[in-house]
Formats: sequence, structure tokens, C-alpha cells
Amino acid sequence: MNWKQITIICMLLSCWVTNAQYTFDTYIAHKSLVNSIRISSDIIEGRTTFFEKQSEEKPLMFQKTKVRMGELNRIANNLSKYIEKTQKEINSERVLYDLIDQDAYRKIFFKSNGRLTASGLDLKRKIDSLYVQAKNVNVHALSQLENFYEGHFKTNGEYYNHDGEEISFFDRLFYDKSNYGMMMAMNYLMLDVKMYQLLYYGTIMSY
Repeated sequence: MNWKQITIICMLLSCWVTNAQYTFDTYIAHKSLVNSIRISSDIIEGRTTFFEKQSEEKPLMFQKTKVRMGELNRIANNLSKYIEKTQKEINSERVLYDLIDQDAYRKIFFKSNGRLTASGLDLKRKIDSLYVQAKNVNVHALSQLENFYEGHFKTNGEYYNHDGEEISFFDRLFYDKSNYGMMMAMNYLMLDVKMYQLLYYGTIMSY
């Protein structure tokens, strides 16, 4: 599977999830997004196994790539596990059926003055680590990789709302600070992580 095929898979998943968000009811939209994440994870697992076998057969050719890939997966999985841990603590079912206090999700990441809490800063550090590693593995300066991590993982970038006012990365990520909105944003962030892993695998498999 080359990077073009991986890109098509990512686009299809993205379109499927976006359609689910706006077409189906709340519960189905959430489940569709979760399924997209699961499918992506399964593909990544298969690609990892395949590449590890290739690197065993041709260690001199793939050793450096194997190290970069391993570190990218470690950081990406660390961020994904953090998101999953947060989701379990807040309990997605309670969010879906409106069984928690209003702003319960927002208070995990934002203080009353709008600044990040300790958990918010922890999330930022993990995204920043992924951004740095995403740049490091892009040794051929491929635009499809660069455009993705610059658009999805650059927490110190310049972002603006619909009124043209500058906002932070996290205010853009969590533009809807309701419990449901923030839960879905965390899921979309996890899917972004998976998509970058898939795009990266597609590039190294094409060489």
C-alpha cells in the first residue's frame, strides 16, 4: 500500500466521519467516529507488523527508518492513550446522555480565566512532542506530511475564528466547549494522530 492509497483511505475516513457528524443523530455520530479510529488503529497495526518484517530482512536499508518510526509510534500512542484515559474518566456514555454537569469536560482543560489547567498543559506537551517528531521523520520534506502536521499539531501557530479574531490552538480545537463538543474534538484529535501515522507509513512504504 503506497502513500497515495493511504491518503485515499484517510480521506474516505474523514469524509465518513464528517458526514456522520452532520447527518446522523448524536449517538451514531459518536459511534461512527470511534469506529473510524478503530479501523485506523487496525491498519496501523498491520502496517507496523509488515514493516518490522521488512526491516528484519533488510536491516541496513531500514534501520534508521525503523528507529524514526518506532519513536513516532511511541509518541503518537502516548497521546492516543492520554485521550483514551480522559475519555474513560469523563465517561462518554454520560456525555452522550447528558448525565454530567454542564462544563464538566471544559473544566478538565480550561481554568475559569480561559488558561490551560495542568491537564491542558499536559495535553499540549504531548501534542508538541508529536509535532516535533512528525517534523523529524519527514526527512524528504514531503508536502503532504508537512501540511498535515503544520495544520493539526502546531500549538503555537496563528489561528483565527470566523470573525477574524486571533485565537489559541486549543480554542480552535475546542471551539465548542460543551461536553459533547469537547468529547468529539478529543476524538477528532485522536483520529488526526492516526491519520498522520498512516500517511507516514504510506510514504516509507513507497520508497
